[in-house]
Amino acid sequence: MPSKMCVAGIGEVLMDVFQDGQATLGGAPFNVAFHLHQLLNALSIGEAAFVSAIGVDPWGRSIRSAVASSGMTTRFLEAVDRPTGSALVFEHNGGAGFEIRSDVAWDFIRMSDEACNLARRCDAVVFGSLAQRSAVSRESIRKFVSSVKGHRLYDVNLRRNSTDGVAGYNAEIVAESLRLATVVKMNDTELEEVSHMLGLPCASLNTEDSLFQHMERLREDYTLSAVAITRGAQGALLATEAKQLCLPHSTLDQKLVHPVGAGDSFAAGLLFGITQAWPPEYSLELASILSNWVVLHVSATPPLRESVLSRVQDLLARATLVSAL
Repeated sequence: MPSKMCVAGIGEVLMDVFQDGQATLGGAPFNVAFHLHQLLNALSIGEAAFVSAIGVDPWGRSIRSAVASSGMTTRFLEAVDRPTGSALVFEHNGGAGFEIRSDVAWDFIRMSDEACNLARRCDAVVFGSLAQRSAVSRESIRKFVSSVKGHRLYDVNLRRNSTDGVAGYNAEIVAESLRLATVVKMNDTELEEVSHMLGLPCASLNTEDSLFQHMERLREDYTLSAVAITRGAQGALLATEAKQLCLPHSTLDQKLVHPVGAGDSFAAGLLFGITQAWPPEYSLELASILSNWVVLHVSATPPLRESVLSRVQDLLARATLVSAL
């Protein structure tokens, strides 16, 4: 019997606190790992784990309890003498605004022997930019990711506080993360900023052709197997060595859409398909299914309903059949 898959995430886990006072589990790389775990567990083919640090405080206890309730292991959530991370989430210029607390537990992620062993046996890992803002976590994340022999998804997520403009990233973090990655996902605004940071020509990103040109440049310069760009209601683009694919405009009523976590669930679907060696169009379809489900919820980590899982199982059957031909 083949061994089950092991996927990991590393970086920030925190509480998203919304304007109405509701608080939910969050943190971009955690969200990706959460959705991957839901898929792997529901299909009985593996599990996902998350490596981070939380405080010895009520938020920390809430996170540990919520992670355990989701069925994920809490073994890699180290308790440290720092406050648990939190982020205020609010409407800002028609989208999601953030105010992310600094000098918190996930700024001090350390590599335990158990985490090192996890990295060596992982089939895939997801990581981002924000948790690399501190030297301690940056060193741990890079050590962990470089130890993973499978797929390494860099979910760029350039986070800048909406009120004071403080950025949780810089050009060195982005460039080194691209070098570590095998797959990259970002949105179209981030693609433009990344291109400027790296000194790449960026005359225009107004058309699909121009977006694909920049995506191909990144893919070739950093030897990536795939680059994905999300575009909100305008869909998404995926560039691999063999194909360029477009996900069409969303048909969802945008008044019902909650954007927080949409990109994270998209990344989870994409990485799941890649780990299964699906044709890229099937990975893109799964990314769309998950993101369309998540945007109907305030929380970035809603449980996977049977109706959604049924669509995933149908897609799995079709993708497996095509892959076998």
